[in-house]
Amino acid sequence: MARIETLMLANHAESINGLLYVHGGGWSHHWREPGTGARQSQFAVAATVLLSPGEGPEGVPFVLRILSSQGEEVLRADGMLQGPPTADGQEVRTGIAMNANVVFPHEGPYTLNAEIAGVTGPTVPFWVHDRPADDGTGEGSGSSEPDYGGSAGYL
Repeated sequence: MARIETLMLANHAESINGLLYVHGGGWSHHWREPGTGARQSQFAVAATVLLSPGEGPEGVPFVLRILSSQGEEVLRADGMLQGPPTADGQEVRTGIAMNANVVFPHEGPYTLNAEIAGVTGPTVPFWVHDRPADDGTGEGSGSSEPDYGGSAGYL
């Protein structure tokens, strides 16, 4: 039976030829720039999946979700994972990568979860924070909070 082995948030991810390429993976805090209105957040979801013999070629359904602490579904991605044929009756590891732009409705805790073949997999908690606006001193955002990823200094 297929199972999710790893699940993480990242700055960018790609799955090519069964290999998972992750950049800036494993973060748990997302820092949004100040502003008003809808602010899109760019990030990726990366996962590795173990497929049992015979599962890959026919396809295995999966669902990735991000939920707010109030249970709002902020992101949902459904798909069919088609892995390589298994060799010699052994499990095969393959990757899932999804890059997304999402508007988080508010600051606070969120949860990334995954389901494969109807079975719920791991859950990854993370937090969305709004950076304070620049106070005019030229000292940046005025935040003493650390940066946790993002090539532009935030993510």
